[in-house]
Amino acid sequence: MLKALVFVCLLVAAPAAWAAESSGSPDPRREEARQRYNAGLAALQRRELDYALYQFRQAIRLQPDMVEAHHNLGVTLLELRQPTAAQEAFRHALELVPDHTESRVGLGLAFRANGELSRAIEELTATLPKKGSDPQISLVLGDLYRRTKQPQKAVDHFRQAVRLAPEDAAAHFQLGLAYADAGDIDQTLDALRAGLRLKPDDADAHYNLGLMVDRKIRVLVDEKVAAYQRAVQMQPNLADAYYQLGVAYIQKARLSRVEEKRALLQLALEQFRVFQLHAPQDPRAPVAAQNIEALELQVK
Repeated sequence: MLKALVFVCLLVAAPAAWAAESSGSPDPRREEARQRYNAGLAALQRRELDYALYQFRQAIRLQPDMVEAHHNLGVTLLELRQPTAAQEAFRHALELVPDHTESRVGLGLAFRANGELSRAIEELTATLPKKGSDPQISLVLGDLYRRTKQPQKAVDHFRQAVRLAPEDAAAHFQLGLAYADAGDIDQTLDALRAGLRLKPDDADAHYNLGLMVDRKIRVLVDEKVAAYQRAVQMQPNLADAYYQLGVAYIQKARLSRVEEKRALLQLALEQFRVFQLHAPQDPRAPVAAQNIEALELQVK
């Protein structure tokens, strides 16, 4: 099983944008709301999440239309693994400012954290006109499409992430996993190797590369068997093809499940016997005889 490589999409806390006071004397509640907001933002940056949560809620109590407080309340709730509450906070921000892109991203990430993958895709896709140059959005969308079993769309988004951040090993690794889901072994190998050139000490990537090389070997052995089978069908007196087909069946048996091995070894035995009939004087005839003797013992 391919091991997923973990990546993190950070939702940056939105800076405050204060409106000018309409009168000369400041509103004490709004002033306190600003102070509460700034305290919450500083706590969030220090990852004092419970204190940040308290301060943002106090800021909203004092100034319910402070969109930044709603947004960063959502960020904090996401960090605290409370995605349902985070959704509510981001929705409040979007009610105040419908084109608040960061809150739209936050809502998408909250849906993702809550397992609502289709809704997450919908919200994050809506941010692409403004966030299309952010490789993290492409990475998250690619991950969502992988999780919803849509590998080609996942490939498209991970390729975009690689274009935007060619030095990001994680983007290459994720692209490789999406290609694997799509059944494209060669592209998978290329993407994993590209990532390992950037980050050669990633154990999961080496593991995944090993799995895919093994899968490629199996595909090549199957192709090898099919090619020699076709050769002897087209030219039944082609002795060397029987010998090579016997070798290919042995290789396939080594890669197969235990319950399949005996049948494959029996097929190999038959090919070496046919080879001996067609080419008894061939220099490889003694080797074929040894193979026959060994295989007869294994298929008893």
